[in-house]
This record gives sequence, C-alpha cells and structure tokens, in this order.
Amino acid sequence: MKARVAADLKEFNRMLVYRLVKSNASISRTEISRQLGLSVPTVIKIVEYFSGLGLIGDAGEGESALGRKPMLLSTCAKAAYAVGAEYDGVHLSVGLVDLAGKVISLRRSPVPPDLTLLLGSLLADEVEALISDSGIPLGMVKGIGVGVPGVVHVSGQYISQAPLVGVEEKVEYRSMAARLCDRLGFPVHVTNDANAAALGELSARGVGSGGDLIFVELGRGVGAGLVLDGRLREGPGCGAGEIGYMVFERNAGPPSLSDPGRPSLNSVGPGWLESSMDLAGFWAEVERNGSPDVETLRRVCHPLALALSNLCIALDVRNVVLGRAGKDRFGPALLDCLRRELKRYCPMEVSCELSLAAEPGVVGAAGIASDAWLETVCAG
Repeated sequence: MKARVAADLKEFNRMLVYRLVKSNASISRTEISRQLGLSVPTVIKIVEYFSGLGLIGDAGEGESALGRKPMLLSTCAKAAYAVGAEYDGVHLSVGLVDLAGKVISLRRSPVPPDLTLLLGSLLADEVEALISDSGIPLGMVKGIGVGVPGVVHVSGQYISQAPLVGVEEKVEYRSMAARLCDRLGFPVHVTNDANAAALGELSARGVGSGGDLIFVELGRGVGAGLVLDGRLREGPGCGAGEIGYMVFERNAGPPSLSDPGRPSLNSVGPGWLESSMDLAGFWAEVERNGSPDVETLRRVCHPLALALSNLCIALDVRNVVLGRAGKDRFGPALLDCLRRELKRYCPMEVSCELSLAAEPGVVGAAGIASDAWLETVCAG
C-alpha cells in the first residue's frame, strides 16, 4: 500500500511541475519550488526526468539582483503531437497539434451524418492523410481526441442523444475505438464536441484556475461547454451543457404534448430549444443567401439568449463565447444580436465574444489526448 501511495504522489508532483512550467514562458527551479511548495531537490529530480524525455529544456538565464543568475526552464512543444478531430455531422476537421496547443497541419472535408461510418473508416483515412502530409514521424503522435455532437459516456464507452449524426438511442463505441487504435497505432479518446471546443478556447485565452466560461457551439444543433473554476463540468450523466434540450416558454406554461405545433419533450430528434430556434431553416437560409436576415438572426438569438441567461444567472458565470460557425460571414451580426438579447434578460454584466481560437474543437480534442499521454508519462 505504501509503495502505491508513494507512486501516486510522484505522479501527482510530476504533473504539477510540468503544468506549471507549461503555463509560464520560462521559470526557474527555485520559483517552481516556491510556488508548489516542493523541496528544491525534488524539483531538480522531476526536471531531470522530463529533460531526459525531451519534454522540458533550458530557456536561458533569468534576472537576479544578487548572486548567480538562475537558469530558466520551458516545455518543448515539438517533443510530441496529438491529433484533434471535430465532427459536426456535416464536416470533419482533423488537425495535428503540438504540446503548446498550436495547430501544425489541418484538413477539413464534407462527411455524411453517420457516426458509425465516421468512426469505422472515414476518420482513419483522414488522419493517415493528415500525418503523411505533415511529415511528422508517426511515433511522435501520441493519441487522437474525437469531438462528436452527442452525450459521450466515457465510463460506459457509448454515445447517446446524437440524432444529428444518426444516434437515436445509444451507440457503443468501444469496439470502433479499438479498431481505430489498432489501425492508427495510438489511443483514441472520444468526447463531446462542445466540451472539446470549450477546452480549446480556455487554452487560447489562458484562463487560470479561477476561470469560468460558457462556450456555445451553434451548428445543426446547439450545445455548450461549461468551464467552472477552470475545470470542465460534465456532470454524473455526462450531459452538462446539452442546452438544446432546455425547455421554457416566456409567456406560457409547459408545452402541451397534445399540441402538434409544439416541439415534443419525448422525441429522440432535436431538443425543445433546438426546434424552437429552427436551426434547419437558419442554415438553409445561410446556404441560400450567404447570411441570415435580421428577423432570422433574432429568431435564433432570442431563445438562445434566454437559455444562456438562465445558465449565467444560476451559475453566476460572466463569460459567454460564441463558436466559429459563420464567424467571417455573419458572426459579428449574430454576436451583436445575442449581446442585445442577453442584456435584456441578465441582471448582471455578461461578456459575450466570438471565439479567439481558430480551431477550438480541434485543439481541445487534441489536448484531451495529450493530457492522457502525459498522465502515462508522469506515471512512468
């Protein structure tokens, strides 16, 4: 028992040191010791471990008022890579991402709304082409994270509530992930697409341990990634952020299931909020005209703002980020409309901005794979 506890502590301390070095452009061993409360000999030993693996290196001399200048450390971003994949049921984006969260190479292609087809062959084809085009040796790629539009139950290895990609009840993905792993040669991690994007945006913004963030993905459906106190909130049922299923009406009671004009609460299709926003009509107009008109924007933003206001008020979150869908063509207009609607309903000031990250879903999914690999490194 004592040996296992000691090993756990060693792994924990290694991860603490690596994350602290990564969060700083450069830092000295003495400063690591001071911030983490670890002895200098312990820090030196941990740094030597990572240096031997090529994950931490020297970053030159620091400043010192007296005595010898300290040697600074930084992480080596190009020591390893991970693949991030973002799938929305219409497009697939795959990117090769280094340990600093920088996208080195990216491929985007149209794909059918069929999750089993994607995990069965399409994804592997795209990833192999991505790595081949990048020129990065396969052995330097340590894993892949795949973001999908549905509730991902990691412990049970199945996906549910993903009608936009052909999942009406639930789909077990353990065997598909295993086959992908065998073909690609590295571990496969499946996650919710909005959760992955929230993590990617968090990385781009550099929000610290006290950061709160609601990241909204507006696609053929709508979902949110919730970051509370710097940590992703998934919930015991892995459904946190599934705002497309929120139910409300401003001037009426609960919708009657006998009214055929109201979205059904028991449908396996899109949720109540998604149906109220008529996202199918929204995207049809965008594809037809290049951008939505003012009335269409408000039809989407009004119910979305109500949902986000409820979240911001209940959780006391002050930061909302809108994903990259339509960012160049109509993102500013959508953002302005959403800001006005939020101001109507939120009693506190809420910041609402477009995503800073160019590929938040890809970076976040790759980060999940990188973190899983680093855990094995720290346990070694």
